[in-house]
Amino acid sequence: MISVIIPLYNGEKYILRSVQSVLRQTYTDFEIIVVDDGSSDQGAERVAELKHPQIRVVRQPNQGVSAARNAGIRAARYDLVAFLDADDEWLPSHLEEINKLSTAFPQCGVFGTAYYMQRGNEPRTLPHIYQCPQKPCVLTNYFEVASGADFPMQTSAYAARKEAMLAIGGYPVGIPSGEDILTMARLQTVCDFAYSPTPTSVYYLTADATKSKRFILWNDPLDSLFEDVYRKAKHKTGCRLFLSAWYKRRMTGAILAHKYALGGKMFFKAFCVMPFQKKLYTSAAATLLSAFTGMSLYDINKKLKR
Repeated sequence: MISVIIPLYNGEKYILRSVQSVLRQTYTDFEIIVVDDGSSDQGAERVAELKHPQIRVVRQPNQGVSAARNAGIRAARYDLVAFLDADDEWLPSHLEEINKLSTAFPQCGVFGTAYYMQRGNEPRTLPHIYQCPQKPCVLTNYFEVASGADFPMQTSAYAARKEAMLAIGGYPVGIPSGEDILTMARLQTVCDFAYSPTPTSVYYLTADATKSKRFILWNDPLDSLFEDVYRKAKHKTGCRLFLSAWYKRRMTGAILAHKYALGGKMFFKAFCVMPFQKKLYTSAAATLLSAFTGMSLYDINKKLKR
C-alpha cells in the first residue's frame, strides 16, 4: 500500500483538483495525508468536507513545505510514500505505474516517472530530459540525466521507501528553496532509482505562493550541501556534472535578477568543477541576452532548440 502526502499552504484554489486526481487512480490501495501547514484560507476545510475514509488531514503551525512533507512521512502508515504538491495533479495511471516499478525493481528505494509541464494556457509539454531512457529501468546515471535542462522526475512524480527518506533525514528544513533538488540528490546517495519514461503527472508552473520561490542569495546554504552530496557520491556517474549544473542554475538565476557579480561568481565555480562543458557557455550567453533584451529565457531556449 502507498501513503500519499500532500503539503498544503493556502492552496484552496487547487487542492480539490489535486485530491480528486488521487481518488481517480486505477490503483486504489492508498491513504491520503493532507498536511495543512498553517494555512489562512479554507483549503483544509474543503478537503475535510469530502469525508472520504482514505483521507486524513494533519494540521501544524506554518513551518514550510519541507516540515509539512516530513510530518506526512511521520504520519504515513505504509512503507511507500508518494508526494503530490497541492497545485499539481496525477493522471489516473500514476500510482499503478509506481506500483509496477516497485514490483519490477524491488532493490530500489525511489520510483519515479516522467511528467507533463503545464505553463498557463499553453499546451502541455514534456520536459527536455538528457539521455531519457526508452523503457522502465534502474536509472544508474541519475546525476548525469538530472544535469540537463529539466529533471527526469520532480516531487509530484515519484515515491520513495519510508526507510530511505528517514535515512537522509527527510526533507531539509530551513532551506528557502531548492529543497526538492537536494532531497533527490541525497536519496541517490543512499539508494537506487527506478524510472519509467511514461508521463503520469502534471506539474503546473504557477507563479503564486503555492510554489516555492528560488531565492537569489550570495551565500546560499545549498552550495555547501550539494558539495557534501558530491563528496559522498562522486563515484557515481555524472556527479561532477550535477554539481557544475547546480552552479550553472545559480548563475542563471543571478543574471536574470541582474546580480551580475553573483552570476560571475557562480560561472567561475561551475567552470572550476567542469571547465570544458559547452552548455555552461551557451547558458551564460542565452541568460545575458535575456537579461539585456527582456526576452524570456524560455522563449530564447525554444528558438535555440529549433
